[in-house]
Amino acid sequence: MEARACYPGSIGEVIQGRVKGIDTLLSCPVNLFTNVRIYECKNPFKKTFYPKSSQFLANVLKNWGYTDCIETLDIEICSDIPKGKGFASSTADLCGIYNCLIQLFHRKHDEDELAAECIKVEPTDSIIFKNMTFFDYKTGAYKEQIGSYMEFYLLVFEGNRTVDTIEFNKKSIQPLSQIDDLAELTRHGVKKRSLDHIAKASTESIIRNQHRLRYDLLSEALRLKDVTGGLGIMGAHSGDALAIIYDDIKLMERAFVNAPHFKGYKAYKLRTITEEEFRNPE
Repeated sequence: MEARACYPGSIGEVIQGRVKGIDTLLSCPVNLFTNVRIYECKNPFKKTFYPKSSQFLANVLKNWGYTDCIETLDIEICSDIPKGKGFASSTADLCGIYNCLIQLFHRKHDEDELAAECIKVEPTDSIIFKNMTFFDYKTGAYKEQIGSYMEFYLLVFEGNRTVDTIEFNKKSIQPLSQIDDLAELTRHGVKKRSLDHIAKASTESIIRNQHRLRYDLLSEALRLKDVTGGLGIMGAHSGDALAIIYDDIKLMERAFVNAPHFKGYKAYKLRTITEEEFRNPE
């Protein structure tokens, strides 16, 4: 009894803020992946290294009526997604666990079930959905799918600090900014397949929420965007990563080669993945 699954992470959020009075985010998957294996064994001890995934597995099996299997299934995770930086590493792990479980127990994939089970563990990224989706990441009460994922390129600057998603969302910090206008701009961008509009919304979203998680690098990233032909900035609203958005891979490659060294940050290249890649990761 064994199953394997591969699932992508994200790079921060396209936008995050209050939409229709609800704390909401929208993300895109990128070409960073977690690989999950669930298998039956006599001494399942490896899952103790993954408390969130272990809790998720137990919750799902209890919900399905397979409580006896909790003590016989173990978890292995091999991931190239940075932890605690805003790349949705935990969400990707939980989605990988879910995809393994539906294989093992011959269940149908249910996005609503997946969302509910993920939120039981922690606030959850919208890459749980197969399309671009505005999502109430704390309670799951609001979900609005707006179109298929788009491919674009990212020059990423990953910092040293880590942020615990659960603890960050428990803190008594200032509320998210209102972004109804940015949500509308994003809807328009997705409908028209206009990366310019999406990048503009993403940039304004990270700027408006600096009162919650400040990026000293932001002004330099904005300047670099302007001189290298970037369209906007995407950032982790609970992490430590900023990325410049490009619609041309050559511009992104040139920017990467000539990018200045920002103290405390490492630079590398990513791209968002297409709907086909998202559904069938290697």
